[in-house]
Amino acid sequence: MPNLKDIKRRLVSVKNTQKITHAMKLVSAAKFARANHAVIAARPYSNGFEQMVEKVVLAGGETPTRLTEARGQNKRELLVLVSTDRGLCGSLNSGLFKVATRFVTEKANAGIAMDTIAWGRRAGMFCRRVKWKLLLEKEKVTDKPKYPVARGLAEELVTMYMTGGYDAVHVAFVEFKSALSQVPVIKQLLPVVPKEATKKPGVPTHILMEPVAAKLIEPVLERLIVAQVFRVLLEAAASEHGARMTSMDSATKNAKEVVKKLTLQYNRGRQAAITKELIEITSGAAAL
Repeated sequence: MPNLKDIKRRLVSVKNTQKITHAMKLVSAAKFARANHAVIAARPYSNGFEQMVEKVVLAGGETPTRLTEARGQNKRELLVLVSTDRGLCGSLNSGLFKVATRFVTEKANAGIAMDTIAWGRRAGMFCRRVKWKLLLEKEKVTDKPKYPVARGLAEELVTMYMTGGYDAVHVAFVEFKSALSQVPVIKQLLPVVPKEATKKPGVPTHILMEPVAAKLIEPVLERLIVAQVFRVLLEAAASEHGARMTSMDSATKNAKEVVKKLTLQYNRGRQAAITKELIEITSGAAAL
């Protein structure tokens, strides 16, 4: 059994840890409130814009564009892995990495080579650990998501898609559901494929376009890629702060329980020491 000095030292250490986790929880709660508001506000625009673009693409018929044409001859694809820069957010990153590993393995079994881009320090560390081909690594991408940053990242991906000989570009990120629920997903950014849901009766297939569809569709698709990248950053930021807030709240509660147990153990040890001293004093007095 540890002595009282060891118990007291550990008690002080756990209390200090509890203060740190509680402070981190409050910081994450403040950041989560802003990130949650941002992602909820962005979803209607993103969904509406995506539906509008899909209708325009379908109305364009067989108009060829570089961003919608299917490829498959190169057998090379690009995966963008979006993670956090810091840890202490529960199983957020590990769950994402498991989904990404399964995806890359399935592609490899199909004979498709996969290059990777890491947005986030943890993603870069993971890619190097599993020895994936890492082309580019960026940090603090999801720290404060901004539209100009998303535009630069999207233009970078489009350029790599056009010049790198890739058949497709995918992004793996954690989609925000709630502070207690974040779901890892993999979404195809390029080439842009209209959903089957828009190919139904009632969807207009003849839309008057000025200028002609050939000149209009591709710039609109580029804006769609920017909107999708911006939403990915918002989803990842909200997921990170929600997961860290929940994780730190759990850690604070666990530390509180440990403090209670250590305090009880310390008091029992102190009481036993006092009782032992009283017995020794009483025995000495009786011997005299």
